[in-house]
Amino acid sequence: MSVKLLLGPGFPEEEIGLLRKHAEVLLLSEMGDGDLDAVLPKIGCLLVHFWPERLDAARVSEMTRLLLVQTGLAGVNHIPFGALRKTVMVCSNAGGFSDEVGEHAWGLLRSAGKRVVKFDAAMRKEGFKPAPALELGRDILVLKGRTLGIVGYGSIGRKVAELGKAFGMDVMAFSRSKVEEPGIVSLRGRSGLEKMLRESDAAVIALPLTKSTRGLIGEEELSMMKREAILVNIARAEIVDEGAIYRHLVANRKFIYATDVWWMKEGKETYAPELPFLKLENFIGTPHVSGPSAAVTSAPQRIAVKNVLRFLGGGEPLNVVNRSEYT
Repeated sequence: MSVKLLLGPGFPEEEIGLLRKHAEVLLLSEMGDGDLDAVLPKIGCLLVHFWPERLDAARVSEMTRLLLVQTGLAGVNHIPFGALRKTVMVCSNAGGFSDEVGEHAWGLLRSAGKRVVKFDAAMRKEGFKPAPALELGRDILVLKGRTLGIVGYGSIGRKVAELGKAFGMDVMAFSRSKVEEPGIVSLRGRSGLEKMLRESDAAVIALPLTKSTRGLIGEEELSMMKREAILVNIARAEIVDEGAIYRHLVANRKFIYATDVWWMKEGKETYAPELPFLKLENFIGTPHVSGPSAAVTSAPQRIAVKNVLRFLGGGEPLNVVNRSEYT
């Protein structure tokens, strides 16, 4: 077998068996440092979920025959593009998590709109007495006929749109390319983003984190949104400015931010940010569980392996990312 494939943990045995029919598969978890260093110059393909800490810049520089990096994740912002040779193709696993992450986005949106977390916490307090029925009713967002904005219209964004239309919402999609789908208002450019933010009753962020999307939603963008809007983030936390969203939540108690993703501190997501988000009633958080809800089915892993098999068979792999967006 001419191609040596270095494989990270988290891939099912059945899929590993398929890879072994087309390449010599080396398991990173079973290799000592000496064995790893010896084989690095011969590796042609790398398949991992998160980037392995063992593959630091020095070791990556030894991977002179590397042609393809396939990640099992939808995002690729964890890939050390600067350390990779320019000839290396990097493929995301776009589409591998769309149903599950799209559903989770809607779980957050509906929890926010129906004030589930707020009401549940209130009812657990001793001596709870509900407010008058009409007052409670006014606090609920009825989704039918409202406007849903989707920031980023890839596979996850399309799933969110599908569910939004099922709830009778008017859907607007912000994307780099024009969206030509019935029932979707396509928006592009800065003016399109501003229109979406101003008109949306709820907005879902489904963009990859790149150098151009980092901090995309900041103080100016938040000020454009309706005071009682809902903002959902199931992409990457850094797309939203941490300080700006905290100040906005404090100043606008009817605005809700619901997120499954958290800001990175020292290379890892932190679920205990320095700013006290978790003390705010208009903040809803889950510990980045949307992706794992897909991973337990092994469906994303199979999609990633299938793309590697396409490459090993001489075909063009799918989801090759534009490296200039990350470097």
